Amino acid sequence: MDRPPVNNAFTMLETMFVLLILTVFTWLSIPPSFSSVHLFAKRVMAYSVLTQEKAFVEKSEKEVRIETHKAVFDTIELEYPSRITCDPYTFHYNAKGNISRANTIKCYEGERTISLIFQLGSGRVRIE
Repeated sequence: MDRPPVNNAFTMLETMFVLLILTVFTWLSIPPSFSSVHLFAKRVMAYSVLTQEKAFVEKSEKEVRIETHKAVFDTIELEYPSRITCDPYTFHYNAKGNISRANTIKCYEGERTISLIFQLGSGRVRIE
């Protein structure tokens, strides 16, 4: 009688166990900077650059107001997620796209803090 061929492949249970281990290692390797406050800071940075470019293209002054629970970029209003607050700060971009005042704004989400640094002159924003 012929014997059925031997199957040397992984079982479904072994494959699931390996995937579980890889998932845990991937989850542990993600840096803590990818929190919701970091993603929110990237959004504020994007709106700031958009407002700066709008001031340059339209050759007019555009105001930016960062408040405790919302930010206003010329005519665009950004509501913060409920757990995030920021230090208040107001500045404007002139017709050349330059910032009126440099400053560092801190945004908080529980114990996490992130800084938005507005640079004098170019008016660019960076996150630390």
